[in-house]
Amino acid sequence: MSVFGKVRGVLGFVWNHPANRDRRLAAIGRAVGFQVRARLGGPVLTPIGERGRMWAELHVTAASKVRYANPPDWNEMRAWRQLLRPGDLFVDVGSNVGAYALWAGDLGATVIAVEPSAEAAARLRRNVALNDFPVSVLQCGLADRRGRMRLTSDRDTMNHLSRDGSGEEIAVETLDDVLADRYAAGVKIDVEGAERLVLEGARRALSEGRIGVLQLEWNSMSRGLLDESRAPVAELLRGYGYTFARPDSGGRLHALVPPEESAADLFAVAPGLLGRGAALVDEEVGEGVR
Repeated sequence: MSVFGKVRGVLGFVWNHPANRDRRLAAIGRAVGFQVRARLGGPVLTPIGERGRMWAELHVTAASKVRYANPPDWNEMRAWRQLLRPGDLFVDVGSNVGAYALWAGDLGATVIAVEPSAEAAARLRRNVALNDFPVSVLQCGLADRRGRMRLTSDRDTMNHLSRDGSGEEIAVETLDDVLADRYAAGVKIDVEGAERLVLEGARRALSEGRIGVLQLEWNSMSRGLLDESRAPVAELLRGYGYTFARPDSGGRLHALVPPEESAADLFAVAPGLLGRGAALVDEEVGEGVR
């Protein structure tokens, strides 16, 4: 994409984002100022949530999006604002630079941020150090078994498990290992197509009802990595009684039949939670394959 195309994309994101609805011109000015300052002086301190701070860097997508809109993932992050309570445990799998981890920490949750990339984990730790939130960082991957695997590098937010043996070697744990006997009110899994592997490594917690709400990347990346759609993930979670949903702009969850894949993330809600924050789920059938 040309430089002009990238700039136009950024300005379109800023102008149309719900977080900037009542201050579009100021948001455009902030974005342009960030572009100039970042090119001349490096990272720019930027707010995340109400009290959080993190470093925004021009060519680090997950960080620059926070500078353009707070919060960047409007529907999803507003859903967590309604679902999480102070003291809840939130696990951010594929944390990257920590936008979700810091958002959850700002809401009062205790956070485990899991990030396998050495470069991203270093940025994540710097961002965590800026805040007094209870966020711990685990530099490892999560999959269906413990061991060692390889991860692509130099792809920013698109780094993923390597199928050809190239990339940096990483330690791999399971979500069951990370949780031990704890209950996680929320788990966000964004691992570029390997979400099913992470869930396969959480079968003990899932069978014991110790994961409340999951946010799952649901795009086509799983086809390239595992040669499958998202249907096996849906089948796995249905087996444990989860309801699938998607948040609207107010953060309210609406139940749907999960499509085989989608550009938007999906949420999965444990059956025992339909009386707490996740009672926001409406029994509506949306898009998808029945």
